[in-house]
Order: sequence, then structure tokens, then C-alpha cells
Amino acid sequence: LILLVDGSSTALVLDAESSPVRAISEPTLESVVSGPRDAFVENIRINTALIRTRLGDYRLKSENFILGRRSNTLVTLMYIEDVARPEIIEDARQRISGVDTDGLLDIYYLKEFLSEGKYSIFPLLKETERPDKVCADLLEGRFALVADGSPQVLTAPSQFIEFFQASEDYYTNPYLVFLLRCLRFAGFAMACLLPALYVAVSTYHPEMIPIPLVFSVAGARETVPFPAFIEALLMLLIFELLVEAGVRLPRVVGGAVNIVGALIVGQAAVEAGVVSPILVIVVAATAIASFAAATTYQIGPLTRPLRLIFLIAAGVLGLYGVGLVSLAMLVNMASLKSFGVPYLAPLAPIITAELKEDVIFRAPKWAVGPRPELIAGEDRIREGSVPPGKSDSTGEQ
Repeated sequence: LILLVDGSSTALVLDAESSPVRAISEPTLESVVSGPRDAFVENIRINTALIRTRLGDYRLKSENFILGRRSNTLVTLMYIEDVARPEIIEDARQRISGVDTDGLLDIYYLKEFLSEGKYSIFPLLKETERPDKVCADLLEGRFALVADGSPQVLTAPSQFIEFFQASEDYYTNPYLVFLLRCLRFAGFAMACLLPALYVAVSTYHPEMIPIPLVFSVAGARETVPFPAFIEALLMLLIFELLVEAGVRLPRVVGGAVNIVGALIVGQAAVEAGVVSPILVIVVAATAIASFAAATTYQIGPLTRPLRLIFLIAAGVLGLYGVGLVSLAMLVNMASLKSFGVPYLAPLAPIITAELKEDVIFRAPKWAVGPRPELIAGEDRIREGSVPPGKSDSTGEQ
């Protein structure tokens, strides 16, 4: 499109190209019962518009980058100027500018380039398909990365505790959120540790099991030809195969295959004496716990390698192995940083004010204090601290 202005010797060439795009629909990976139901699509203009629709602040800045020598993919860095910390934004600019690749076909390509822990299994940047989550992160002082052709958006700096906070928590009574988050933390621990604890206790520490349960476990394992470690490894392998088959098959038949496969394989394995009934219960509880903990699709897959590592440690050293791996995992997490922000904050280092506001508990909106001190920049004031119905310092209601 060429724009000519009367009296001017120059003309403007405007890009009015419009390619086919998918309509805005409900989130498929982060669905909620309450809250907004729109999700990002593969068009960067629509995605940035969804963010700006919610944040009409003129201080919301956008910086464009062209990445990929052949793909020439448009990537937009978004942040709120006086809320984000300048050194974090400058660090992000330098890392984005340093990306050298043939093609950037999805935002995940960029995630691998920007992550500080190149060989860490823990996610150091958060992916989301929900505009409301991106806006909430921007208001805390984080930045967002939007890539053309990707229906996900990256936000950073990220902290481990964030991956257990669902969008629905902020549209729900804060006193109910405490219970939900406790369930998620417990689910994550069970998904990682339950098979390992079964192997460790039944193999190395049977004295920890109550006497009636010892006879029950021994009777159930009487016909099983494998040690507990091999038995658990076999069942977890079958479980992972069923999950992978359900993902790859068409949606219409994927769920049915999972249900039928689990019932038939589990029942047949028990009747054939290959596995014990109690291990089937352990694996089923592990599967339910892993799905309950997955508030984002980055936490669910994370439990898979951790579960295997803990299981191997339990098979070799029993509970001592589980303890050593747990300690090594905590040390590794404590050493990680996301754009200079400690990954375990506000737990390590301990920030008392933030621990009381949005970790396990979620404070009511009127009681929320300043923005996170390790992330926010100049403007750290969020909501007021005046409870509903009480007067503020000016005497107004």
C-alpha cells in the first residue's frame, strides 16, 4: 500500500499484507474453569494485540528483532518500562541479538538459546498460551517474547515456584488456593518419589513397613519373578508407552486406547504374575499425581526424568540414594538463575514478604505488597494495602 500526501515530495510504503490465520480459540493446554478463555494463535500481530488489549499503558514497550538467516522470523520483546528492571531488559536484548541460527520456526528454538542452564532439565523460561498470564507477568516486572508463527509466548525471569501457580488461582477465593497449591506440591513429590520409595522400602528397609502390610506385600509378590526394581521399571515403561501412544494417536481414539490399554495390560500382568497388584496401585497413583501437579505443560514432562533418576538411586542405595539425589537436585536448583534472578527465590534467598503473599498462600488483592524485589524496577507499588471498607491515609473510603 502506497500513501501519497498532497504537498509532500515523499511517499509512504505500508505493509498491508494479510496471511490466513487461525481464529482465536480456547486454550488447549492450560484450560481453566474460571477466567478468560482466549489463547494465542500463530500470528504475532494478533498475539501482541491480545496483550495490549489488557494492558493499555503507554509505558508498555515493544522492541522488534529479526532472527533466522533464512526464516527471517519477527520476534517482539515486550515489557513495561518503569516496572521492569533495566539490567534484566538489557541482558535480554543482548542474548536475543546474539542468537545466530538458520531458522526460528517456533518460540521453543529461542528458549534453548536464551536459557542459562544449557544442560539443566529444569525450565528457566516459562511458556504459556494464555494472554492473561503474560499480562500478569509483565505487571510483576518480567518481560515477554512473542515470535511470529508460534502460539506460545515466553516470559522471564522465571522461578521454580511459578510453575505451581495456575491462572485459576487468581480468579478463586484465596483461602481455597492454599489447599489447591498444597495438592500440587504433594502431587509433584509423589510423581517423582512414589515408585522410588516403594522399591527402597520393599527391598532395603522392610522394617519400616507395618507387620500386617509386610505379609500383604510379600504375598502379592510371591509369584513375581523379578526384583522390585525391575518390576517397577517395567511398569513405568509400559505407563510411558501408553501416555506417548495417547498423545500421538488421533484425539478421537487416543483416550480410549489409554483406558483400554491400561486396564488390559494391568490386569493381564497381575494375572500372569509378572507384577504385583500393589505396584499397579503405586504406578496408577504416580500417574494421577503427575497430572494433578501439571499446572503448566512444562512440569508434567519434568517428572519423567526425575522419576527415573530417583528409581535408579533407590534400586542401588535404597533410601540413602533417594536422599542423596534429593540433595543433589536441590543444590543444582539453588545454583540456577534466570536472567540473574535466583531460581528458588523467594525460598533461597528467603524473602519473607513474598513468602507470605504468593507461594503456598495467596494473599487477598487488597493485601498484596510491592512487586518482587529481585525482578521489579523503579515502580514497585502494586495494589494498595487498605482492606475493603476501611479508610486510607487521606480519609477516603
